[in-house]
Amino acid sequence: MVVACGGPSPTAQPVIPEQGRVVETALGDVIVPQSPQRVVVLSQNALDNSLALGIKPIASTYSGFPHRANYGNFADYLIDKTEDITNVGHSSQPNFEAILALKPDLILSTVDDHRPFYDLLSQIAPTVLVETRADALATYAAALNKSEQGEALIQDFQARIQDFRQQMGDRLQTTEVSVLRFRPDQVRLYMQNSFCGYILEQVGLPRPPPQAKAKFYETVSLEAIPAMDGDVIFYFQDNPQNSMAQKVTSHPLWQQLEAVQQERVYPVSFDTWFLGNGILAANALLDDLFKYLIDSPP
Repeated sequence: MVVACGGPSPTAQPVIPEQGRVVETALGDVIVPQSPQRVVVLSQNALDNSLALGIKPIASTYSGFPHRANYGNFADYLIDKTEDITNVGHSSQPNFEAILALKPDLILSTVDDHRPFYDLLSQIAPTVLVETRADALATYAAALNKSEQGEALIQDFQARIQDFRQQMGDRLQTTEVSVLRFRPDQVRLYMQNSFCGYILEQVGLPRPPPQAKAKFYETVSLEAIPAMDGDVIFYFQDNPQNSMAQKVTSHPLWQQLEAVQQERVYPVSFDTWFLGNGILAANALLDDLFKYLIDSPP
């Protein structure tokens, strides 16, 4: 904590109501500047959505895990959009002194990531935390005075979903999608409460019974390889050079999977399918669904 560690105390002045706008958030109404100029984002969700709205933050945290290939950097799919954005640490441990020194006029993040620090962050600058994926983009857009752009992004994405559904036709209801993550020491099945699970549900693609659960993920052993099956398998890896993928895909049980025998196993981006959590990542995920399920049907 900034104050507890003996660093500088927050000195930001609150936005005068007559000079700002009221934004409804998960933690109550927040008065934000009319047109924020120095935005700091503290989650991948906020970084993705801000960039999609045409706002380049002055600073952001990064996400991921130490065994990730590009740990310490912003997500690969945003690399061409994040030049000159100051890195203020991992999303779980932001550098509060660095944030304070940047003199932001708005801070954006999520309740899950930064609820414990909300009071401190609010002393630095007006802070908007979002709670649900469904409302995140609209809330960020309101805070950034980009509501029209936010609504356009949402409508465009919904139109793409409808296009995908129409092109899938009857196959939409009969194509069970399995999602795996190969970590250095384990395999996880990603379920309905994950980001990719949420998007697959929005699209209308069913999940195999072992993965059709209101959970984020489950860790499975090699003996549970049959639970990895589906009509299609998508998988991602934190670090391809340090992964369980080779061990799993060389196992006799893997070779018996229907998706494997039908050659319908596809590698996808860890950054977009797992880390992303924003509208840019959602569109990239949908790009993969078009590529593998529409452009390359069985």
